[in-house]
Amino acid sequence: MSAPAMRLVIDARPRGPHGPLAVEPILGRPVLDHLLDQAIALQPAGEVLAVHTRADEIPLLRPLVELHDRRIALRTGPPVEGAAVLRTDRLYDFGRLRRAIRRGRNLETAVLWKLDRPGALAAAGDELTRRRTYQPLGRFWAFPVAERVAAALEPTRVHPNWLTLGAAGAMLAAAATVGFAGSGWLARGATAMALAIGLVLDTADGRLARLQGTGSAFGRWLDHVFDELCDLVLHVAIAWSCYQASGAVWWLLLGMLYVSGKQLFLVQSVAGGELERELAESPPGVEGVAGQQTGPTVGRRRGTPLPARRLRLVRSLVALAGHADLRWHLWIALALANRLDLALIVYAVYFPIRALAGGLRKVVEHG
Repeated sequence: MSAPAMRLVIDARPRGPHGPLAVEPILGRPVLDHLLDQAIALQPAGEVLAVHTRADEIPLLRPLVELHDRRIALRTGPPVEGAAVLRTDRLYDFGRLRRAIRRGRNLETAVLWKLDRPGALAAAGDELTRRRTYQPLGRFWAFPVAERVAAALEPTRVHPNWLTLGAAGAMLAAAATVGFAGSGWLARGATAMALAIGLVLDTADGRLARLQGTGSAFGRWLDHVFDELCDLVLHVAIAWSCYQASGAVWWLLLGMLYVSGKQLFLVQSVAGGELERELAESPPGVEGVAGQQTGPTVGRRRGTPLPARRLRLVRSLVALAGHADLRWHLWIALALANRLDLALIVYAVYFPIRALAGGLRKVVEHG
């Protein structure tokens, strides 16, 4: 890795309503810990990393710094002029941060989330998780468009739930086109366009809720319900279209298999999540899930046996195959190619198998 264009330092002086933001927990780890992971990965080996803090807060930050196997110096006062400063009232995207440092750009271009706004700290964990996992493909185009849509609507009276309903309407329109409009290029383009609009609006509703501070349990419930409804309706429409074109009843049976398999997968996932939370909250001496770790794990799994790492990799790849963002992009591509039947075939098998595998794993681990 080439050396950074500027010296990288951390400014741990920003404070929040309860004291220094550096020690505020996000995803189970202090903000400073997240920034140290990124800074250590970006600075050349052997170079001292400076963390600037207030003199009276050095005893509070020293234990966090000592957890890292790296030369880190706690210093008082502001960072030196010309340094690339990571602030503890910011969360950063690692890829954009690396590019900004190498090119000597303002690190604000790499900011994911600002913690100096009212309510931002409470929502930071959800935002960080969503940014890391939500859109492996959509982040390159759908998320930037959704951000602009949300920013434009922030000062208006448009409620995020309206965007949720708009996304559902676009998806249902795509399903109707698949089921009843034939397979011509016009129908294919209309389906792909409706799916793309649905993805942007489905992304923008959460972003708008965060900007307006209007997020609610009802809004999240509505989003989940319509996501699953539209998913099922789309695949039912695919099954119906294939049956209409071929007259083969097995397409309808495949649609039924998809619906039942997805239902089983959802029930197993929800119930399994409740099981893991119950075990994780068990008192000492009771079987539970210990040692769980969230967030970046740079250099912290050196002792993990190779077979376990391979098993974890396989599980990650299997889970990725069912990722909503990847499936959404697959729908768009297959709609243009007039091969949405492939999505139905693959996932009518995928979800039942994954549901059964997840249930079997729970029985083996906790039975």
